[in-house]
Amino acid sequence: MELRKRARARKLADELDLDRELSANPLKWLQFHTKTRDNHWREKGTEPYCRFPDLPYMPKLFELMASERRLFLPKSREMMLSWAVVGYSVHTCQWHPNTEIIIQSEKESKSLDLVVGRGTPGYARVLWERQDEFLKRLHPLTKDIEEMPADLLSWKNGSSIRAVASGAAQVRQYHPAIWIMDEAAFLPEAAASYDTAEPVSSQIFVISTAGPGWFAEVCQNIMENYPPCTA
Repeated sequence: MELRKRARARKLADELDLDRELSANPLKWLQFHTKTRDNHWREKGTEPYCRFPDLPYMPKLFELMASERRLFLPKSREMMLSWAVVGYSVHTCQWHPNTEIIIQSEKESKSLDLVVGRGTPGYARVLWERQDEFLKRLHPLTKDIEEMPADLLSWKNGSSIRAVASGAAQVRQYHPAIWIMDEAAFLPEAAASYDTAEPVSSQIFVISTAGPGWFAEVCQNIMENYPPCTA
């Protein structure tokens, strides 16, 4: 009996040590202690849930997300940038109490897919649900994951990730720590949404595949006026 108590105590101490280590390393948590969802797993003949890939630009991306107030991120569809940004968001909510994060995309269905989702589990839900069991115990949600609404993932520590529809009017009712604009090149009222979020959001991440308009113009201006980022 005494040996079992000691073993349990040692296991708990090891879990708490790892939890403290992961609190300062969101990329390590994302790559080694949870899983993402692969929508093409049948064609590949793999499992539907898999480890986040070891991509060479990810350490720099996570460094920038931790340090920059405003970050514009052009992407292609295979770069895993949306997964990375949502992963950073879930990590932030878990280890930083009372943090509100808002995700806005071109369609309400896409916004929901980045949070809890309907039918197919959303990105944030997958990352919380597929992480190590001891981390789920240490960072519990406000209710069972099956009872969460499609647009909201909330933790008992007061943190939350919420999906909102497109449009500048959606911005005005929130004052989030992080505002995420996904597929901003195709987001109705993208510039107006950004201008509304700018004075009230501690951080703003603007992500998109290529497309003409406001997002492209801002990215072009950044490239012309600032030196290139080096790893």
